[in-house]
Amino acid sequence: MGDQTRFIILAGPRTGSTYLVDYLDAAPGTRCLSELFQDDRIDFRTHQPADPRLRDVAFRDADPVAFLDLLAQEAAACERFGFKMIGNHIASRGPDFLRQICVSRAWKKIYLWRDDLFEQSASFLLAHQHFGGEIWGRTPDQRRIAIAPRDMVACLHMVQTLYFLIESALAAAQREDVFALEYGELGRPSVMADLLRFLGLPPAAVDLLLERRASDPKLRFDPGPRLAERVVNYDELLSAFRNSRYRRLIGQ
Repeated sequence: MGDQTRFIILAGPRTGSTYLVDYLDAAPGTRCLSELFQDDRIDFRTHQPADPRLRDVAFRDADPVAFLDLLAQEAAACERFGFKMIGNHIASRGPDFLRQICVSRAWKKIYLWRDDLFEQSASFLLAHQHFGGEIWGRTPDQRRIAIAPRDMVACLHMVQTLYFLIESALAAAQREDVFALEYGELGRPSVMADLLRFLGLPPAAVDLLLERRASDPKLRFDPGPRLAERVVNYDELLSAFRNSRYRRLIGQ
């Protein structure tokens, strides 16, 4: 590994993690890949590997640690190498692999979550309807959805279960190896600067990326429309959840 800093982004679904991958990948001396551990494919996003074994799901699943080591070797010219792992990829792989990374001092851990579970769940259901089995990205702002209350309940429970899985593994990590941030903080330059410093970027590189963030639309965080604009039966959801512990999230 040498002096290369390795990091993993642990995130719930629809938390802005793709934006974070692109943001960190734009940092000098940094390679950040996307969802390497989807069940049936490997999503590198921008950096396709040279070694054909790294595009082989069977090779990845046979020895995930060797797979990551080989990817890091291909990125040896980069001072920092990382990828993201969404909660449902962790669930299907089992907790031991994630715990191994969380315990290791060789990996820095970035935990990205979303406090507003209602917004997150609606975003998940919207993306599921829009993208289906394809690689998910940002859902077009004009896309709308009707959500049955029972589907929202199921999604809320699923999202919370994935967070519990991540947090259980992170409990074994050293505190100084973890940087935690919430979805809304992706829009705060001070928080993003702290994250870059956590990964070891020197002050000049941090300033450079913050300047690029201010001028480059691709590096600006845009949360998009709110729940009330996305869901066509919003009033029905308000009524269904008015007596629940989620009511403060939906304006009741």
